[in-house]
Amino acid sequence: MLTHHNYTDILQDWDKDTILECCQTNNPGQPCTDCCYDTWENELNKVNPAYNAIVEETTQLQNQLDFITNRRDRYKTWIDELTKAELLARDICYQLNLIAVQSDKIWYNTCEAEKAIEILFCMLRDIYMQIDEIKALYDSLQNCIARNNDPALAKGQGILKYLDDYKTKLDATVKTRDDIIRNIVLAIQLANLIRNGISTRDCPKASDPPYNPCNPDLTPCATINGTVYYGFKTVICEWYNAFACDTPCDDNPENCPPSSSANLTQQGETPPTTDCKPECELIPTFDFPICNNTFIAEVQSWLDCDNAAIATLTDKLNKAKMKQQTLLACKNSLDMAIKAVDPAARCK
Repeated sequence: MLTHHNYTDILQDWDKDTILECCQTNNPGQPCTDCCYDTWENELNKVNPAYNAIVEETTQLQNQLDFITNRRDRYKTWIDELTKAELLARDICYQLNLIAVQSDKIWYNTCEAEKAIEILFCMLRDIYMQIDEIKALYDSLQNCIARNNDPALAKGQGILKYLDDYKTKLDATVKTRDDIIRNIVLAIQLANLIRNGISTRDCPKASDPPYNPCNPDLTPCATINGTVYYGFKTVICEWYNAFACDTPCDDNPENCPPSSSANLTQQGETPPTTDCKPECELIPTFDFPICNNTFIAEVQSWLDCDNAAIATLTDKLNKAKMKQQTLLACKNSLDMAIKAVDPAARCK
């Protein structure tokens, strides 16, 4: 091993080529020079503009990202508020449906109550007709006794006394007829007022489909043969239909078809709004259900677009920051190296 790897002196110019790559020709006017001072200064002159450019680019990207993020947050606030409005509208729909269903049941019960009162009236009429016949028999019996002139039938005595008591009770029963009939007529009147106040629809007939108040899937605001009725239930159903409570939410609501907008523009008419209504010039317009409103779909598309832009800008900004830090480290290293070997300071 010693014979193959003998110790030899290192040549004094072993790094001559390396030094030449770093050093430049010394200026004759400088009393003291350093090998790589000029090269580092040239590198620093190249790094400074690149660093300043990346700082400006980073600032611009950050400002753009802040602007789009702020706008995205406002779009998200709009979506959240519209979603809350949709939930509140659905709650209102539930309450309106509940009121309409209960109104239908009250309307049906008043119809049934009216029938029951009419049946009761018939029963009472039959009773009082029988009482009238009894009173006629009583009057006939009294005439017979009065014409008989029998001394054994003294007034207020014996059987005549019981007949007088019977007459008293019979008269009292007859007197109740007027009050009972008056109350029955009043009950029918109130039932009709309640029914007409709820809905002017006639009570169901025998030929109509049977009404089941216990049906869990009642549709109280459904149109019946296109007939229009009035009353409290109609007002509730007008609000129910105005909120489009029976319209389900579409998973993918679309904006106005481009063909309709192009055709209206060519014809010189007002272009459609976000809700495809060419007669309205205010943008946006809202209708129910809010979940199917084209404006919320448009805002959602803006939100998705800004989210995509934020993701792209964030990636660009992170890369720019990394490049900025790299150039800053290079710049600081060159500054420190140049200060350390500056001939003007070192050779004083």
